[in-house]
Amino acid sequence: MKLTAFRIENYRCIHDSGWVDIGDIAVLVGKNESGKTALLKGLWKFNPFNETSYNLDRDWPRDRRKERSEDKIVATVRFTFSPEETAAFAALPDSVKGITDVEIKRNYKGSYLHTFLPLDTTREPDIKWVVSILQENLAEPPKPVSDHFKNQYAPALAALIAAARAHGGSKLALNRLMELQARLPSFAHPSAPYNANDLQAIPALNAAIETTIAEIKKTPCQQLVDAVHQRLPAFVYMDDYKIFSGAALLDEVKQRQDRDELTPEDKTIIQIMKMASLNLEDEVAKGKKEDKQQRILDLNDASQTLTKLIADRWSQKKYEVLFQADGQHFITFVKDADGKVLVPLEERSKGFQWFFSFDMMLMYETGGSFANSIILLDEPGLHLHATAQRDLLKRIADYARKNQLIYSTHLPFMIDFTRLDNIYVAEDVGAAGTKVHQNWATADEDARFTLQAALGLSWSQSLFVGQYNLVVENVSDLWYLTTLSAMLREAGSDGIDEQLVITPAGGANKVAYIGTLLHGQNLNVAVLLGSDPAGKSAYEQLVNHLILEAKRALRLGDIFGVPDQRTLEDLFAEPFYLGHVSAAYRIELSGQPLTISPDKSRPMVERIEQAFKAKGLEAFNKSRVAKRIMSDLAKRRLADLPSDTVDKFKKVIAAINQIMLDWKKRG
Repeated sequence: MKLTAFRIENYRCIHDSGWVDIGDIAVLVGKNESGKTALLKGLWKFNPFNETSYNLDRDWPRDRRKERSEDKIVATVRFTFSPEETAAFAALPDSVKGITDVEIKRNYKGSYLHTFLPLDTTREPDIKWVVSILQENLAEPPKPVSDHFKNQYAPALAALIAAARAHGGSKLALNRLMELQARLPSFAHPSAPYNANDLQAIPALNAAIETTIAEIKKTPCQQLVDAVHQRLPAFVYMDDYKIFSGAALLDEVKQRQDRDELTPEDKTIIQIMKMASLNLEDEVAKGKKEDKQQRILDLNDASQTLTKLIADRWSQKKYEVLFQADGQHFITFVKDADGKVLVPLEERSKGFQWFFSFDMMLMYETGGSFANSIILLDEPGLHLHATAQRDLLKRIADYARKNQLIYSTHLPFMIDFTRLDNIYVAEDVGAAGTKVHQNWATADEDARFTLQAALGLSWSQSLFVGQYNLVVENVSDLWYLTTLSAMLREAGSDGIDEQLVITPAGGANKVAYIGTLLHGQNLNVAVLLGSDPAGKSAYEQLVNHLILEAKRALRLGDIFGVPDQRTLEDLFAEPFYLGHVSAAYRIELSGQPLTISPDKSRPMVERIEQAFKAKGLEAFNKSRVAKRIMSDLAKRRLADLPSDTVDKFKKVIAAINQIMLDWKKRG
């Protein structure tokens, strides 16, 4: 089951977070006390790895006491099923076949409420399923019974089945089964010896009816709920990444455990021992024995067990873990895989100690496998230097290969600049509580600072930023504009003003981020967007929130005065562009030309993507085609291109230059 979205309500500072979509990784940023921790904890308690319940007294928002109720929903979580899970559900009754998603709510009482999509599973179960249970379990009374019994039982069962068929199935069947059960003694033959057999058969028939009632009560919907909860991912929350020193006196740890007074250090060493398949009580007992040989063997085996688990998790070097003990003194050494020197864990770098402890805790929380978990990390890497934070960022991506992961941060080096689309802002909006959104244009300065720093731009000092800036969606847009501009200039026409710095954002969804941040540095900023849905969304974020004037946010559809969706690729003649697609994907297309939908109201790239999907090909990469086009254009003059293509690029470049003229007039 894959988490697709979640929403937290009625939890501490959160009245209603709004929906948060998630892929493999989601990043939550915001200033202190903005609600990041509350969001993660509210989600964690939906289905925690170690059972922890919502607490109405502690978790309910303080300013809404009159509304308190155990029935109030806290977490609403949406999952989609994998093809394997969907296939497994195919064995269930017809009324619940065809489901693809489930939305599950959990309230303060701890109850789960399910809505399956696209089906309405609240309706009565499949009538055929109910009838099949009745017929399979009750068609024949136990032998031997008299014909008198059979002649009364058979019509009664037939009437029950007919009523179930006519009136919706399970609810009526359950009522009629209890009525049938009450009538069974009346079916017995009135005289001996036949009535003795009939009366002896009634207990077995009663048992069959009870079994039938139990099966029908477990409706297809309930069967589906059970199947879903068997596959429900566990939520693992971590907010305290304590560094383990690696040494301890085991008997003292055991004494504190018996008194329920374990320190965080104690808990960590117990976790590490469990990961290495060591038992604290056994090791304390072994420390009191004279015979040390078996203990040495056990510790060596445990060392290899743990080393195998973590061998690939520290990217800078390969290490081996070695456990040694002298009486109750337990020591953890970590040595280079190709070295001979034993170094106590506490003498390793702080970064290594942190990663070691982090991995141990996370593996312990996930049962040692990371399997089928949603990992929630609150401010990981706070005490690591920048290089180690980058290493942790790679580690997080590795964790997310098997499990989805959500983490909060305000550290610039904990932001993956190539993944700005997965960043959410947690913001305290006063009486409305904490809201979570992706609209950087309206975020407070503290939240924006994290992204500003992550972008690594010194703004006016950056090689990619100047006094006049145009943000475009992709690097291919940069290539097309600069190449056609140079060709126009060589042919004696106007190219793009050379003072303009063009910055590719890496996708339409990032144009709004970068445009907002550059504008916040008092630089002249314009954007060039496609008129497809992604471009429309970026336009609305920038213009509707008054970040940029509408005339500074150029859309291709507006430039050409057409309602159709357009991207820069649509400026090329379709045969020209498709020819380069066929050449770039010659092997995949087996040398055959590509045919796409003739619907020119949709962008050419979108129609190509559709054609690729229909052929079962890998995702279309328009940069791959752009490189071929750039190579081709380098051998051509402007006169070699179709006049319609040249005119379209001239029109776009003129619109860009008009913005430059306006800026220069204003000084």
